[in-house]
This record gives sequence, structure tokens and C-alpha cells, in this order.
Amino acid sequence: MKRMTQEQMNGLIEAAGAIAVCQTSLPAEAVCVAKELLKKGVRAMELAYRDLQNLDGTDECIRAVRDAVPEMLVGAATVTNTRLARRAIKAGAQFILSAGFNPRTVGYCVRKRIPVFPGVATPAEIEAALSFKLRLLKLFPVEVLGGLAYIKALCGPYPQVRFIVSGGVNEKNADDYKSHPSVAAISGTFLCEAGDAL
Repeated sequence: MKRMTQEQMNGLIEAAGAIAVCQTSLPAEAVCVAKELLKKGVRAMELAYRDLQNLDGTDECIRAVRDAVPEMLVGAATVTNTRLARRAIKAGAQFILSAGFNPRTVGYCVRKRIPVFPGVATPAEIEAALSFKLRLLKLFPVEVLGGLAYIKALCGPYPQVRFIVSGGVNEKNADDYKSHPSVAAISGTFLCEAGDAL
């Protein structure tokens, strides 16, 4: 299957408006979650490499969801180095997410034309991302950083940037974040449990 460009993936993430964070290393569970998410209107999910002793489990979850639920947009998260980026793409991940900004990982993804959404928390990291021509970034941990007030402060110097907000987003504040024009998508584990479509 032909890989999507960064701009195409930006558009799909913005259209989805939400990325559910699925924490499992069991392929059957990941598939079940993906199917339930689609029923609730959530069309994008991430599977994270958080269990460093079971990277194969995350690989298998990515493969299983891609095979069984092709309508779901599947990303790999907590990708902290180029080795994880390579294995995520080999497993079938359609995009890469990270909590922080690693220039080596970002550079690798850009060179290989793999859609990537690095985590940023400071103006310096935003400018580093802009140097790679990335305009849709993961803002993490958004609540600790100052939430909407921080996003509003960033809008002045960086009007061209939009954010996937993560870290403290929940059912109580999700609508407030979604209403801000600089927020392209919300992200969190709560989306896997939320009863209503978002």
C-alpha cells in the first residue's frame, strides 16, 4: 500500500479530530478497541511502545488492527528513536508520534517520507520542528504546560502551527480544546472509554 505524504496525513488527522490512545500489547484486544472506537466515531488511534520488554506485542497490535480494521487510521506512539520508527513502519503504522522532540528520529522520518508528529513543549522545540517543515505537532503534556492559556500564548508567534493536544485531556475539557482553532486534534486514553462519539 502506498504511504501517505505528511500533508495528506495532516489532513486525515485534522479531519478525524481525535486520536485514541490504546494501551495494550494484546492484538485481539487492540482489534476490539478499534472496532468500538469506529462505532463511536473515533477514526484514529495510536498504539504505544511503552513496554520495552514487549516491543513485539505492540508490533503485532499494529499489524492486527491494520489487517482487521482497515478503516482505522493507526499510528505508533512513544517512538523515541529511529530503531522504533523503523519497526513501527514495518509493522504497518501509518504515522509516528512521540512525546518529545528527537531531531534524529524526526530527521529520519522526514528523509524516509514517513508522516511524523513529534512532541513539543517549548517555543524552541516548535522552531526546531518548523525547520523540518512540520506544521502539525503534538503538544505534550498540555495541561501541565498551561492548557488553553499556553496554546493562546503560542498562537501569536506561531500562527502557522496546529496541535494534537495530549497529556491531561479528558471528557471534561475535551470540548474546550476542540473549540480552539489551533487545536487540530485531541488525544488521550479517555477516548477508549468515552461512551459518546466525539
